[in-house]
Amino acid sequence: MSSTILSNLQYLTQIKQPQSNQPVMIECFATWCPPCRAAIPHLAQMTKEYSNIYIVSVSQEPIGTVQQLKDKMQPMKFYNLAVDQSGSLQKLMTQHQVNGIPHAFIFDAAGQLMWHGHPMDEECKESLEVLNIV
Repeated sequence: MSSTILSNLQYLTQIKQPQSNQPVMIECFATWCPPCRAAIPHLAQMTKEYSNIYIVSVSQEPIGTVQQLKDKMQPMKFYNLAVDQSGSLQKLMTQHQVNGIPHAFIFDAAGQLMWHGHPMDEECKESLEVLNIV
């Protein structure tokens, strides 16, 4: 499922390319969401700390709307940032009954969903630490 979503993204910032058989974290956000904006520095830090995991922050808003926020928020330049206009992300959220953001989905190297929840939860960090081991 993660590969389908990744293939449909339009990137505003792509600091690295996803690799096959690589764990992935997809963080869902919106520009109008205060908790999402508060998580921006945390996502930049996570990208540095968990370098073996492909981390991307994805909005379903128009690319211009996300670009405006990126221009104002310096940390957004230091992690993968994209928009999904295909509906793939919404399908994943609906499938797992996710109604709130920010929300993260973590997939293992085989593409299986390992965990999902708030990206600043301790369980998110624990899942990333397990997957970050080479």
